[in-house]
Amino acid sequence: MLETGIWTNNSRNPINQMRLSEIALRFNTSKRKHCTLNNPTKKTNSGFTLIELIVVIFIVGLLVTMATISISTSTDEEIKTEAKRFAALVKLASEEAIMNTVEMAVEVGPKSYSFGMFVQGQFQPMEEDKLFRRRELPKQMKIEGEVADEKLDFSDFSEDLENSEEDQDLPKIFLLSSGETVPFDIIFSQEDGTQYQVVCDTFGKVEFKGKVKSADF
Repeated sequence: MLETGIWTNNSRNPINQMRLSEIALRFNTSKRKHCTLNNPTKKTNSGFTLIELIVVIFIVGLLVTMATISISTSTDEEIKTEAKRFAALVKLASEEAIMNTVEMAVEVGPKSYSFGMFVQGQFQPMEEDKLFRRRELPKQMKIEGEVADEKLDFSDFSEDLENSEEDQDLPKIFLLSSGETVPFDIIFSQEDGTQYQVVCDTFGKVEFKGKVKSADF
C-alpha cells in the first residue's frame, strides 16, 4: 500500500501489532474460560462425593465383619482344642493304668478336671505330673454331660473351695487296670452355645465326636 508517498507494511506497524496481540490475548482467555466451564474434569470438589462415602462405609463394615469372624473362630478353636486334649489325656491315662497295673480316675468339676490314682483305696491327684495335672478351663467354658448314665450335677459345688484341698466329692471316671472304663458322655460348652462332645464306652474306647448342637444332647 502506498500512503502519502511512503510504502507501509501493516504487519510491521507497531499500532497494528499491539491491536493484534490484544485481540489474541482476549481470544485465548475466552477460550480457556469456555473449556473450563464445559469440562467437568476441571471442576474442583471441596468435599466427598456420595460414591466415595459409600465405598468408605462398605470398607469399614467389611473390616468389622472380618474382625468378628476372627474372634469367633478363635474362641471356637479354643474350646475344640480343650475337648481334644481331654480325649487324648483320657486315652493316655487308660493306657497308663493298664501298663502299670494301677487303678486311675478322672475327677470332673464344672470348670476343671484332674487325673489321679488310687493308693490304698484313696484317690490321689497327680498334681506333680506334667501331663495329668489339674486342668483349668477358660472362664467362658464349662463341663456338662453324663458319667455312668447319670447327669453331672454341680449344684452343690462351691467355687470358693475349688482350689482348696478339701474333697468336694466330685464325679470320677474310673480307668481300671483291666482296660475297662466307666462310660461317659462329656460336653465342653461355652457361653455362645458352642459345644464339643467326647464319649467313652465300658471297653475304654474314647472318641472325640466333634461339634454338636445343644438340641443334640
